[in-house]
Order: sequence, then C-alpha cells, then structure tokens
Amino acid sequence: MILRPSKPSAAGHYEQFTKFYTAIQDYMRRGIDIDESCQDEEGKRKAMELYQKALNEVDKALKISEVVVPEAKKAEVQKRRQTLLTHKNNVQGRLGDLCKMYPTNARGTASSSNKTSSYVKPRAHVQPNAQQPRVAPGESRMDFSDDVNRRRLLKNVDPKLGGALLDEVFQQTGVKFSDIVGGGLAKRALEEAVVLPRLNPQLFSGLRQPVRGILLFGPPGNGKTMLAKAVAAESKSVFFNISASSLTSKWVGEAEKTIRCLFQIARNAQPSIIFIDEVDSILCERSDKETEVSRRMKTEFLVQLDGCRSIEAEQILVMAATNRPFDLDDGILRRFPKRILIDMPDERSRIALIDIVLKKHKTSHNLNSHQMSRLARHTEGYSNADLVALCREAAMVPIRHLSRTQLLSTTEAQIRPITFSDFEEALQAIRPSVNSRILVKLREFAATNGQAG
Repeated sequence: MILRPSKPSAAGHYEQFTKFYTAIQDYMRRGIDIDESCQDEEGKRKAMELYQKALNEVDKALKISEVVVPEAKKAEVQKRRQTLLTHKNNVQGRLGDLCKMYPTNARGTASSSNKTSSYVKPRAHVQPNAQQPRVAPGESRMDFSDDVNRRRLLKNVDPKLGGALLDEVFQQTGVKFSDIVGGGLAKRALEEAVVLPRLNPQLFSGLRQPVRGILLFGPPGNGKTMLAKAVAAESKSVFFNISASSLTSKWVGEAEKTIRCLFQIARNAQPSIIFIDEVDSILCERSDKETEVSRRMKTEFLVQLDGCRSIEAEQILVMAATNRPFDLDDGILRRFPKRILIDMPDERSRIALIDIVLKKHKTSHNLNSHQMSRLARHTEGYSNADLVALCREAAMVPIRHLSRTQLLSTTEAQIRPITFSDFEEALQAIRPSVNSRILVKLREFAATNGQAG
C-alpha cells in the first residue's frame, strides 16, 4: 500500500506563508544594508545574492492564495500578498541596477545569471551614485511604515531628525480627482502639469518639461489640500504634508537642518510631492522686523527649491497652498511658476456638493431638484466647508424638534427626513465665512499673476 503525502491544512498553508514572508523580510533587510553600506564589488555581489533569494521566496509565497488559509487569516494574507508584489517590484529595480554595474557572467557564474534573468528588469543610464527613483510611474509604491523601506527612505539623513519628521509629515493618500466636486479648470491644469508627465515622461521634455513648483491659492475651505492629495494619488507619488510647525524652530540652525532633511527624504522617495500648507505663514515677504531664524530658513528653502529644479532627472514636485498669495516673498513666487486660483464653487458645484454630503452620511431628505436649485442660489458666496457646515446644521433641525423623552427612545430610522425649511432655518445660523474684499483681491492676483481655476 502506497501512502500519498497529505495536503497541508489551512493552518499549514498559513504557517508556510508566514515562514516565506519572514524570510523575505530578512533577505531584503540584509541585502539593503549591504547594498547601501558597501561600495566594493564583493559587497554588491553579496547584496545581489540576497536580493535574488528574496525574489525566489516571493514567488513561493505568492503561490499560496488567501483562499486556502484559515478564515480569520484571509485579510492578513491578502494584505501581505499585496505588500509582496510591491517588494518584488522594488527588489527587481535594485537587482537590475546592480546587474548593470556588475554583470553576473563577469565571474563565469552562468547558473546565477540564468537564474537572475527571469526576474531582472535592467534600466538604462544607471550610475552608481545617482539618486534615481526606484519605482517607475504606474507601479506600486513601498509601504514606508515597513522597517526595510523606512531605512531606505532615511538614507543620508540624520535618523533621529528624519524619523521624527517622517512620522509627522508622511501621508498615504487615496484621494482621486473624481472625489472632488467642482474645480474643473484647476483639475485640468494640475493634470497637465503633473499627472500626464509622470505617465509618459518622454512626451514632456524641452518646452513641455513639467514645472517643479505649483502654488494653489484661493479662499479657505475650497479643497486646496484635497487637490494636492489627489495629484499625488493620480501621479502615484509619495505625499509629504508640511505645516509651519513641522519646519519652524526657536533654535538657530534647526529649521535649516529640517528643510535639508525633508528634501533628502523626498529624493529618496521619488517620485514625490512636498506640499506646504499655509505657506504664507513661513515664507512671507521679507522685512526688517523678521528674525534671523526666519531669514535663514527662507534662504535654505530657496536653495533646496533651486536644487530640485536644476537636476532634470529628479522627480520632486513642490506644491504650496495659501489664502494670501500677495503676502509671499517675490523670490518664493518666482519658484512657483504655476499659480492656480481655487475659487468659490459655482451653482452647479454647490448642488452637487450638498447632494454628495447628504448621500455620504446616509441622511434622508425630501428635497426635489427645484428646491436644490433654490438652495444653491441662496448659498452664493458659500465655500465648500461652509456648505458642509450648512448640511450639518440642517440635519440637526429635526433633532431639535424632539423632546428629551422622545430623544431617549427614538432611533435614527424614526427621525423625519430633512426638508427645505430645515435648510432655510440653517441658513440663519451658518453664514459665508469668506470675506468678499479678500475674494476680490484674490481674483485680482489671479488676473495679474496666476490663472483661474
């Protein structure tokens, strides 16, 4: 009687997958450590061996589907499989670079060469010391919360300062242009300036070369930050969200160090976007009253911006947002050649936004199209944030009509739908937050120094 080997159980499959996953992390960590610390051929070849072992283990792990593991582990395995695909792309890139520098057949290692060729995707014009983006547009990006990738991101950076900065400013964004209501002209301008060049760089050279600095300006509460996040997601770039508190320091020299650290991290993460919100608070027009710390910080920022613009191969975009573009230093404005006004929502956008907010929060209402149009006309001068606040206020009106006793026993399904009269009542409480005088100044600035969005 011949006994056939039994197939692994669901728990066995999970155990195998975890074993492969742990081995992959170890091979990658050791390979990257050697790759980045050794400059001699022997060290680089050792890194190549570890990268190849990692790729071999990735293929084994990916043969185990989430459908064969225990139910409680399916989500974990599914997420890790996606991570492994990202790891595979990045290790292939690193291995391809090294194979260009140190061909495997140079030592007669034919078997190793054959083994590697099924995985490696060499890239042209690789230089040993060049800061090349590791991931091409369209590929998945690394999860920088992973220890291995985090170490790569902090290469040539003070680990203490860089780690603290990374924890504060790095954001994963899944926002798309389709998630943002209105702003059609701004979306089109941003797509032409950022997204399309990243998708097909060959078409955008010479006179079509994309700008390295974009300023979004306009009244508050209209989605400037959301647009920047959407640009990052659509162009598959790493997004760094910077505020004044992230950069400023009372200690002389600390702000400059932080800025240098930020731009080095962005270089390591290419393609990347550095987004500076409320840029006027840190890069306003120079005056005799400003401190030495502020002056040195502005100078360092200009130096780093010029550095990004001077190296054509770098894929770092600096975006900034402000409500007061006329307060910015002239030197800063020159570094942002693309200046786009993010204006107030028009009537059609206001209707769409109110409808989306009510649907998103699953709030029932009985407004017809005629009443929605009337409401849009009544909200002329309201920003996107004002309209969201108006919807919240209108949703509270039916609650206010309940007594405390009724409130204790009423379920959400029993609350009556929002009516047009509820919005009329809410309009008495929620007023436009944007100053009309500032709005005129912003539009004048757009007419002379920027473009309408």
